[in-house]
Amino acid sequence: MSIVQVDGLTKQYGTFFALDACSLSVPEGSVFGLLGPNGAGKTTLIRSLLGYLRPTSGSAAVDGFDCARESLAVRERVSYLPAETKLFRVMRGKACIEFFTSIHPRGDFARAMRIAERLQLDTSRRVAFMSTGMRQKLAISCVLSCNSRVIILDEPTANLDPNVRQEVLSLVMEAQSRGATVIFCSHVLSEIEEICDYAAFLRRGKVVESLNLSALPTMHRISFQSDEGMPDVTAGGCVLSKAADGRMVTEVTGDMHSELQWLSKSQVKNLTIESIGLRSVYERIHSA
Repeated sequence: MSIVQVDGLTKQYGTFFALDACSLSVPEGSVFGLLGPNGAGKTTLIRSLLGYLRPTSGSAAVDGFDCARESLAVRERVSYLPAETKLFRVMRGKACIEFFTSIHPRGDFARAMRIAERLQLDTSRRVAFMSTGMRQKLAISCVLSCNSRVIILDEPTANLDPNVRQEVLSLVMEAQSRGATVIFCSHVLSEIEEICDYAAFLRRGKVVESLNLSALPTMHRISFQSDEGMPDVTAGGCVLSKAADGRMVTEVTGDMHSELQWLSKSQVKNLTIESIGLRSVYERIHSA
């Protein structure tokens, strides 16, 4: 069952499409990775989900509520960490946590303070005298403490040291274990691989690929050269395409027996078989 459903969502500014018929489904209870280069449309998609932007066409729903027509109900069920957080600089950390957890209908002050302690944040310090990393910890404490149905995190580990990054990932998995669905937007592919169940790649406002990350360990890319100059075909159970360098390429999930059997009988050379990680998928999409 999908808790977030996006269908043909388009956001147009003049001749520019920030989102272009974007569609995706986020399964309930999952950690869903949102990937793509800068300007791919990730932030526009998030703001559309929260009702901050009105789509040009298409629709989006969170927990059954239309994001454009019922945005208040959506925001009651979502906690959101933007890429650039704005906090009250005159407040001390503890007062800031108290304020934000009090205005969110699902806020939890006690949990937020426990999270701040785990992140080694001094909540007695004024926000104005906090470093960028400390302010990030403060915002994370507020957002991850909420008992929200959906948690949206935009670059949550930016400006954090490795130990704290790992603690944040643990907190995300704990939120999932409580029943929350987490949309995790990050440029750090290792983080996506570690905690996400699914991922979608955005490019130029479109979802160009969706992945079930549990299949990644069994995915392989086979490439080779052929003097026969084969066009894009299906052969030996594998779909072949021609790469920019002229090599024939196919990607296989699971057992490769039939593909290898076919290749052993074919006139191929310089055969390469490599395990596909998220970086390989990202690079293929980015270079397409």
